[in-house]
Amino acid sequence: MQQDRFEKQFESLTQAMPKLAGHDAQWSLEFRAEASDFVRLNQGAIRQPGHVHRALATIRLLEGQRHASRMVALSGEEAEDQIRMAQAVAGLRSGLPSLAEDPLCRIETAPSRSRRVERMTSPDGAQGVTDDGRPGDAARAIIEEVVSQTRGLDFVGILAAGPRARGLTNSHGVHHWHEVDGYSFDFSLHHDQGELRGRAAKASMHGRTWQADAFAQRLERLRRDHDLLARPARAAPTGDVRAFLMPAAVEGLLGLMSWGGFSASDRMARRSPLQRLVDGEVSLSDQFSIWDDVRASDASGFNSEGFRRVTPLSLIERGRDVGACCNPRTSIEYGVEHTGADGEQPEALMMAAGQIETQEAMRALGTGLFVNRLWYLNWSDRQSARTTGMTRFATWWVENGEAVGPVDPMRFDDSIFRTFGDALEGLTTGRDMIGDDSTYDERSLKTALVPGALLSSWRLVS
Repeated sequence: MQQDRFEKQFESLTQAMPKLAGHDAQWSLEFRAEASDFVRLNQGAIRQPGHVHRALATIRLLEGQRHASRMVALSGEEAEDQIRMAQAVAGLRSGLPSLAEDPLCRIETAPSRSRRVERMTSPDGAQGVTDDGRPGDAARAIIEEVVSQTRGLDFVGILAAGPRARGLTNSHGVHHWHEVDGYSFDFSLHHDQGELRGRAAKASMHGRTWQADAFAQRLERLRRDHDLLARPARAAPTGDVRAFLMPAAVEGLLGLMSWGGFSASDRMARRSPLQRLVDGEVSLSDQFSIWDDVRASDASGFNSEGFRRVTPLSLIERGRDVGACCNPRTSIEYGVEHTGADGEQPEALMMAAGQIETQEAMRALGTGLFVNRLWYLNWSDRQSARTTGMTRFATWWVENGEAVGPVDPMRFDDSIFRTFGDALEGLTTGRDMIGDDSTYDERSLKTALVPGALLSSWRLVS
């Protein structure tokens, strides 16, 4: 099967590296690959199917504190790839002596091994992507079911499915393999006529086993939201309003917090947006606890230098800062322990659940703003952790626990210290697993497991 080919390809490259680099040389090899089906739907029909298959190897040679790396696009043909690898190694070896020393250079030198393989299955148990590159049985089964249930609706969606692989090996006996097969499905139901044009309700799913019942439930909720969107829109009052944020909206704020908030190097340089929390000047609600745990996600358990990630890595416990993501370079620069991080951001952010029953969220809200999703998120004042952005898709005004109608997109501007501090009234018992659907360079492995949040006050601006 296609998935097994990736691991065999990695093993073949691993066996070839000592001869290519020289048996006394220091080297590392990072392997990244995917075989992804992409299917775009519009008006409940398939509009654009496609398939991406690619494998990349990054070779790194080291000599003392000097190091150089080169990325090689692999063809899948062993003889051709051996030639490409040999050319890359020769180029690195010739240039290495002229490079300046890097005092922060560090790779794992303690031998270690790991292997994790997670397969995706379709509703009938069929697996993955086919050897000839056609959409896999799992992706086909998902699309067939979706099309059958959305025929006649203005249903828009993008499905990405298939295996993603990471491998890391080096001359010191480090050998890690990570391969996860799964899907992410982003979809929405639209109004496309008259003054309702542009209004939409949105949902998403992520996992390794397609859950037909879960999709049917989400589609039914979208239908209800679609009907509610036909009511006259209203503007929410500016200023402080009571609000409930669905998990997707909470995940958006946590993603912004991860933009430098948990970076050890940013904290050491005192440019973290959470610096006041780090310094103990402020605290968050004691209901607020988050940690990074790659064991329960798609993310790999090792970094590009071969170090294992610390997992679970506690970041905030009961509103107090307790940890950060630290890569080996930062470890050397500041003399602190590293956590096996790469980009010093959480890979699998987990947030503790609360006591509010998910189905009782509107009743708990009473009267206020019910927010499904946020967009255009950014820091409005990074030093004070003030965030800004817009509400998006199905946002409701709720009165006495019942949604009375949609709300026009509104801008918010409020501090994380307030949102997840004094204003955090409660969290839901249920949490949503939200996958990162980014595909800029490759399909992301990041995930987040988060609850919804009830806020006694959230600041809207004109």
